[in-house]
Amino acid sequence: MKEFFELLKERVSRAKESLKIASPWVEQCILEKLLEVLPEGVSLQVILRVREKEDMSITGAGTFRLLEGERGELYINDKLHAKMFIVDDLFALVGSANLTGAGMREEGNLEAMVPLEGEEVKRLSELFEEYKRGSIKLLREAVAVVLSLESSTEAIVYLLQELPEQSLLWSQKERSKLLCSLTRVYTTPTHVENLTSGKFWQIAYLNLLNKSAGKLIGRVRVLIELREGREGYFGTPLKTLSVGDQLLPVTEEDQNLVRVMKTNLSGYPMDIPVRVGHLPEKSSGVYVDLAKLTSMHMAVLGTTGSGKTTFVSRLVENIPPRSAKTFIFDLFGEYPQKLNLPEERTHLVRIPYTLLPIWTEDVKELFRDYGFLIQEKGEEEKSFLTSLRGQLKPDFKLSGYREKSLEEILLQSSKGALKREVLELLDMLSKDIGEEALKNQPQVFNLLEEALRVDRDVVIVDLKEVVNPSTRLNLVGLLLKEILSLARQKPERRLLVLEEAHNFAPERGALEVSAGRENLAINMTKRIALEGRKFGLGLLALSQRPSNLSKYVLSQLNTQAIFRLITHRDIEAVSQFFEYPYEDKLRLLPTLKPGHLFLSGVGVPFSMLVEIPL
Repeated sequence: MKEFFELLKERVSRAKESLKIASPWVEQCILEKLLEVLPEGVSLQVILRVREKEDMSITGAGTFRLLEGERGELYINDKLHAKMFIVDDLFALVGSANLTGAGMREEGNLEAMVPLEGEEVKRLSELFEEYKRGSIKLLREAVAVVLSLESSTEAIVYLLQELPEQSLLWSQKERSKLLCSLTRVYTTPTHVENLTSGKFWQIAYLNLLNKSAGKLIGRVRVLIELREGREGYFGTPLKTLSVGDQLLPVTEEDQNLVRVMKTNLSGYPMDIPVRVGHLPEKSSGVYVDLAKLTSMHMAVLGTTGSGKTTFVSRLVENIPPRSAKTFIFDLFGEYPQKLNLPEERTHLVRIPYTLLPIWTEDVKELFRDYGFLIQEKGEEEKSFLTSLRGQLKPDFKLSGYREKSLEEILLQSSKGALKREVLELLDMLSKDIGEEALKNQPQVFNLLEEALRVDRDVVIVDLKEVVNPSTRLNLVGLLLKEILSLARQKPERRLLVLEEAHNFAPERGALEVSAGRENLAINMTKRIALEGRKFGLGLLALSQRPSNLSKYVLSQLNTQAIFRLITHRDIEAVSQFFEYPYEDKLRLLPTLKPGHLFLSGVGVPFSMLVEIPL
């Protein structure tokens, strides 16, 4: 047999285009001798048999690792028995010998090999191609292989290298690709070592191509099916993973991923893609569809310091000019520093410390806080409250504050003994909060009117100085009411960013609200959540306590950015946003680092882990 191997080496050394090997068993030491003489630039294709563990013990791990590092292609087949070696489709050796020491050495087995040239080699090459079509190509880039199916959308996989949970993986199918998410990694597998049936060629992966020292097992979930011939289109997966499928990592250069990331949940290209971050440890951009935000609202939820305000800042600054007018209710004065926008695109309104009662109940509460009681029993009290009702209106255009200060309204509405109480109240208030807070209401209304009228892309209403809870609720409520009115009159894309939304639209019983006291902010937030979509008015609600946010409002926020959450109540409140089974994501919420979030809902193609620069 030595003469045949020497003949094969000699012809391989003169190869110009290709070397094709079909041999059930291939030993590393024999293969190395062929590869030593194989010229650079010559393609290499090898078909091996993987049917039982004996095949693997003869071929050996070294052969697989050697071929994995070469420029050629490696195929495995569970039925291969033929032995053929084809050079440039012009010369071939065919017979009974495997590419092993026992098959190629004189003192080995009794083998027969026949050299072929000409037309016979052409027919042999066609047979080789047929064998390839019935084989499995081992992909060097593969990072996982499917072991078993849990359902039509979930599978258990063997990880060929360590991967973080929520990694995205591709599975190539005929005329489509399945995009999968690694939802769980198990570090103590129990059933892998006993895998001896089914598609035996898996054993090549499990025992020979294992790149992960920990022998990790994972669970993957199919997210979408990307169908060829329909660019950028994907839909509900109609195909499933199969045992033995090889999964490839999603790369940053993958144009399929770029198209998918600019697609919304309906499977069609986003109307206005706005970049908000990137996939963890990759530069691949992640986008949300602005059209979905302005028509179907968004929640941004997470603990303090998790990155909510930064996320919203990145979103707002990446909205194309003149695409939507954004109103930001900035409770802590953070956005002027966070937003990276030119001055000509922004308008900042700093609201000074003020008192702004807009209901008679607000005034009664103010009196009670300072030891006075108004019960509307005497004529003076009735006259006082009647006058107040005529001037304190929960409406921007009808309010008496457009022309008069709070001090003027209280003094002009009171008489007799009640006026003395009003003077005493004003004196105490002046000492506590300053005279300006009692006189600046017309100035505040001018600032609000300017914010509504200004022709800028982003309007920041800085409420940092407005520390009185009732005044803050009233200010926000008045603005929300006016913005909704503007949207009705002239429907166009508008976006409302409401920080600490649970303060303005709390769940019943979550926050203390005085009995009988109306809350314009709650009413308007709920109305915008329900009606705003008809007029292109989107609500972007931020909250660190989603369990305290109105369940009604929360249910209307159809795109969600969920950062780190800790408490059971808050995690339970957001569980509705994750597709079933959702345990894999919920258990990760307390461990998310600042700047990491789960993005899901109608404005994105699928639920995914996202990173934002802080």
